[in-house]
Amino acid sequence: MFRSGLRATTLTAVAVAGLLAAPTTAQARPGTSNAAAGRSAVVGLGHFVYDEPNTEGHRIWFGVHAVSASEGSAHGRFRYRHERADGTLVAQGWADVTCLRVTGNVAVFTAIVPEAQGSVKNHGFYVKIIDGGRGPDQIVDAQATNGSEPPPTGCIDPETDLPPGSQVRPRYPILVGGYAVHAVKVPPLERRERPQP
Repeated sequence: MFRSGLRATTLTAVAVAGLLAAPTTAQARPGTSNAAAGRSAVVGLGHFVYDEPNTEGHRIWFGVHAVSASEGSAHGRFRYRHERADGTLVAQGWADVTCLRVTGNVAVFTAIVPEAQGSVKNHGFYVKIIDGGRGPDQIVDAQATNGSEPPPTGCIDPETDLPPGSQVRPRYPILVGGYAVHAVKVPPLERRERPQP
């Protein structure tokens, strides 16, 4: 069910509404997170280039704005654009974020393409973003597509949580743009006065 993020997109040739033109450098600057207390977030737009067989030189843009609430729910939007090395469009569109898990500077999220959106069935993106701070960010992705059942909506780390026998997913450096990852800082337990006997 899981395939290389780019290979699955290439095979399905998704052509849906989304980013209408390649993001510019100005658009690709990382956003700032204004996550409220009790929420974790990932926001930004990044460009990277695949170097896998059959997709070498393909250019990818992934944009995300996702927030998780303190009780564990998540919401947000994920956008993607995929071009061949010669600049021809392979796929573009959007998906709903269904899960977000943030630990330190690492965000793992899942985004599911709605059933009526585009030409693919049961398509899910599983993405890991490593916020590099002052250094380059890194991204890892996997996709599930065209299965007979809807894809999993929970968080799946594409480096560690894929089913046995799945292709090991490489980390790609973000070449333009970047992401801001905001992890909730849990406040220490307040010191409470002991009741007097």
